[in-house]
Amino acid sequence: MTPKPWNPGFSLPDKTVFTQAWNIFIFSAIFAILFNTFYVDGIELKVKPAKIPPHVTAGSTPPPSYPGWKPSQAKTPPAKTTPEKSPWGNITRLSLIGTKARFDKKTCLFLDAREADKYKEGHIPGSLNFSALEMDKFAPLVMPKLTDKNQEMIVYCNGGDCTLSLELAQTLIEQGFTQVKVFEGGWPEWKKAAYPFQTGENP
Repeated sequence: MTPKPWNPGFSLPDKTVFTQAWNIFIFSAIFAILFNTFYVDGIELKVKPAKIPPHVTAGSTPPPSYPGWKPSQAKTPPAKTTPEKSPWGNITRLSLIGTKARFDKKTCLFLDAREADKYKEGHIPGSLNFSALEMDKFAPLVMPKLTDKNQEMIVYCNGGDCTLSLELAQTLIEQGFTQVKVFEGGWPEWKKAAYPFQTGENP
């Protein structure tokens, strides 16, 4: 007697069933994607790249973050460099040669802007002591002697970084004197050249 084959109670589906199911799945997926693409409220399927903070550039390491600290994103503008204004302004400067030439002609008036004790130790002959450090004190003594505002006046001090001659010259110009000049080298240059000098108080 031949045994009967085992019957589990059901039969396996045909391959065409799997093929049809797969085709339906693919069709459904394509349809869903197309529908989502053209539908106004569709779900965004694109993957957005991560946003890079404005203070982080490509290839750079973001600054460390501390509690209560926010890195400044504003760039500091470069400091503007303003050229220094010349302290001489429009005041004419004279060299040692130009000063000596005027001294020899005896056509100009010399004003010594240094302190009184420095003036007493030595000064250009005929110059008047008009200390820029004590203008209020010296003005009543010297101004009456400056009768001609168009006369050439040469102001000097210690030369170099000394600005007393500039201060006095500027004050005289503001008072209306038109021919005020400054001997840039001042007393040290005059003395070094071994030119004539005097000592003592105002003549």
